[in-house]
Amino acid sequence: MKRRLEDLVPVGLDPYRELNWFGIGCGVSFLYSMKFLLEYLSLRSDLLYQLKYFFTADTQGLQMPPFFTLLGSAPLGFLLVALCMPAVALFHYLYHYQGSRSILLMRRLPDRWELPRRCITLPAWGALIALALGLFVTLLWAGIYLLATPRELLSPLWYL
Repeated sequence: MKRRLEDLVPVGLDPYRELNWFGIGCGVSFLYSMKFLLEYLSLRSDLLYQLKYFFTADTQGLQMPPFFTLLGSAPLGFLLVALCMPAVALFHYLYHYQGSRSILLMRRLPDRWELPRRCITLPAWGALIALALGLFVTLLWAGIYLLATPRELLSPLWYL
């Protein structure tokens, strides 16, 4: 059975507004994670400059810091979005007690899973998507780190 998006939120709430807020949260998280790219490119250009213009004996100690040191808290925004989703589920549940008290109608429905479905489905999907996006962005930055860093600047552990 196909479910409409309106069937996954409490009656009276706009699911598209919630999706817009989720998209804004993920977009801001992605912009925050781009600080890794800025730090990486700055450090890479400094190391390449030193590698090009200094004697080879002086540049033996030049090495790019480890990936996770540079990454720092870049994917933290996606984790924060995922951690906000239980609060959204609680808001959905408490919304049934406001105004016309639709909780009374929800309890009389023949499908006893209708209330949890309307309260939990969208926040659970949001948490999973936010965590998956955080993992994707981390892997994206790791790929850029490995592909754009010259081999002589990488730690020997990366290419064993």
